[in-house]
Amino acid sequence: MPAKILWVVNYDDVHDFADQAEAVGATGVAVRTDNDLGRAIDVFHDRGMQVFGWRWPSAKRDPAMREAEKVASAFVAGLDGYYVDPEGAPGRPYDWDQPGLEALADDFCRLVVDAAAGRVFGTTSHYRAAAVFADLPWQVFFSHADVLLPQAYWRVEGGVVGHGIPEDNYRKSLAFWAAAGADPALLVPMAGELAFARPREIAAYAEVAVAEGIDELHFYTYLDSVTEAVWTAVRDA
Repeated sequence: MPAKILWVVNYDDVHDFADQAEAVGATGVAVRTDNDLGRAIDVFHDRGMQVFGWRWPSAKRDPAMREAEKVASAFVAGLDGYYVDPEGAPGRPYDWDQPGLEALADDFCRLVVDAAAGRVFGTTSHYRAAAVFADLPWQVFFSHADVLLPQAYWRVEGGVVGHGIPEDNYRKSLAFWAAAGADPALLVPMAGELAFARPREIAAYAEVAVAEGIDELHFYTYLDSVTEAVWTAVRDA
């Protein structure tokens, strides 16, 4: 069955989020790990949906490994998978675009993958990969992942990304990640951001996924400001 995953940063009420996920036909949700994962697991499993955690972890060893340990505990509680989101962020504690972080990345991934015990472990980040974050330890994260999620967003809060064309960013994300060493068979580009998307763009994103033979759709992110027309397009995707 094709997968449709609705991502979220934070929510006011987990049941409202679950209602929307159910309404658009989501098969699962990706919940940032600073939410109550245990409660989300209970609520979504009761509705027949999977729950994946996600987070951009710190690039500092102690807090990074605390995140990995938190995820390991969530797997014990029934978490269905986890997506790590290493990003470049100069001057911030979660800046992974620095040389010398390979060992930390490996330790982080190993702890999570061991706890996952065959459940999903994925990596997501900027759609241009090493072309924008040259020092990020891409190969380490790729080597542990069984799904790779380039953020092929075409419009975000800061404005248009690339040329603002879903099909173009989708295909470019495949090329950029493959150039960084990703296995093309594992690539599943993400759509976003929903709050700034138009219905026809959601349809175009789904159409290019079909054309590329990819049967998994990821939508970033659930917000109250997403229009009903966009939600309908996500439902129909």
